[in-house]
Amino acid sequence: MFKRELAKRNKLLGIRRERAHPKFSPVTIAMLIVLILYVASLFLLFFWAVLTAFKDPLLDFRTNTYGFPVEWVWNFSYVFTQFVVHVSTETRVGVVGMAEMYLYSFLYAGGSAFFNTLVPCITAYLCARFKYKFSRVMHTTVLITMVIPVVGSLPAEIRMAQSLGLYDQIWGMWILKANFLGMYFLVFYNIFKALPASYTEAAKIDGAGNMSVLLRIALPLVRNTFFTVFLIYFIQYWNDYQTPLIYLPSYPTIAQGMYTVSVTPTQEMSYVPMRLAAAILMLVPILVIFLIFQKRLLGNLTVGGIKG
Repeated sequence: MFKRELAKRNKLLGIRRERAHPKFSPVTIAMLIVLILYVASLFLLFFWAVLTAFKDPLLDFRTNTYGFPVEWVWNFSYVFTQFVVHVSTETRVGVVGMAEMYLYSFLYAGGSAFFNTLVPCITAYLCARFKYKFSRVMHTTVLITMVIPVVGSLPAEIRMAQSLGLYDQIWGMWILKANFLGMYFLVFYNIFKALPASYTEAAKIDGAGNMSVLLRIALPLVRNTFFTVFLIYFIQYWNDYQTPLIYLPSYPTIAQGMYTVSVTPTQEMSYVPMRLAAAILMLVPILVIFLIFQKRLLGNLTVGGIKG
């Protein structure tokens, strides 16, 4: 009713609402076409991988590479039992199955993501709230390491990890990943920098110490940003095969197992449908996490912390 009256009044007054029409330039149209083709190619490859994972590895795939399966075969249960990695180190000799690789992947990705999020968060809080010269040194160090790449440090890192007893230990990887360098330090730093001083002053008047302010005020205010960064790191470490391959030879993750099978496949995993079935099994946890937390992953990190 109100809209009708408003429309009549605007009509009598001669007011016309101008609709905003988007303007498409040739460059915009070309970019849109390229992006559509790129996304379509990704979905097409994924669709082909899913179809191939349900094909018979001996007959159907060889005669029908790109079509629908002639007979739908459930290869996933067979892959789950036959997908193994042989481990031969100083501390362990044996075979690791897919269930155990899932466990190591969750421990490695979850622990590394947590500590690689917690340390930059606390360091950024200290640098933002306590204005000392060393705080500026820490902030400058982060900027310098982001601009200047550090190369050739892998042998020294391995030797240091072995000397400290962190090599070939999952908890050792958590410690090695607990550093404050990187872009997310700046994200947390800007959030804590914009935090009003009245928040902490009111708590200190009530008798709260610095630790209480950190745990009861600062961290709850950035919990959304903290969880978003944690999810991003978790997906990154879940797909990481190089670091476990070098630092965790006795505890192969599922990403490391996929790399090992692709380089030196066993007889059971030498067929393409079996490898694609294993790749889909590896993708399932990440796909579930993305579908549940897609809004958080695609949201704005810089404002999510205080608005939460």
